[in-house]
Amino acid sequence: MTDQQEHWRDGEEARNYARWSGISAKLIHAPFARKIVASLPPMGPGSTIVDLGTGPGLLPLELHRLWPQAKIIGVDSSEEMIKIAKENAAKAGVSGFEARPGTAEELPLEVDSVDLVVTQSSFHEWENPRKALSEIYRALKPGGSLVLKDYNRAWLSPWKRKLLGSLHHLEMFKFTFEEVAHLLTEAGFREIRGRGKGLQLLVQGTK
Repeated sequence: MTDQQEHWRDGEEARNYARWSGISAKLIHAPFARKIVASLPPMGPGSTIVDLGTGPGLLPLELHRLWPQAKIIGVDSSEEMIKIAKENAAKAGVSGFEARPGTAEELPLEVDSVDLVVTQSSFHEWENPRKALSEIYRALKPGGSLVLKDYNRAWLSPWKRKLLGSLHHLEMFKFTFEEVAHLLTEAGFREIRGRGKGLQLLVQGTK
């Protein structure tokens, strides 16, 4: 279990994080949702989207606004976050949302059962990225896609590292675009594209 997963066992801490995330949703989750929608064919009735590391379930709410007919499943290792995600979906009147407990390495999903897996800022927390990407590949339908966004180690130049010092958050910058793309290739993904510049990298792959 990672430090963050242990942290979210505290209900008060989880709800504080959820409140902060709600304030920043339009700045963080909404733009990512628009990028996802712009890069893929429409997801209509019968389509299933999975948000891996869903936290309080805010990205699914933004995706629902753009693809209201798709079913969205939020997966998170924290039972408290699962509870909060369900509450947020209910408040927003989103009926096509389901929250499931699980980890990236052991997804609560059937083989060839989902059209799209998205994950935002959680990849660096996965205990075994290779196993997790193989799990995602297993769960995707043929032709399905993974869209992954996470902190970009290439952005953290020596002078930025020195300026930021020993901040705890520096450990989030674990991977470069090239490293993540290589891991996706190892897992079997094809048509890998995206960007590796800026604070966060963005990688998309197809099964």
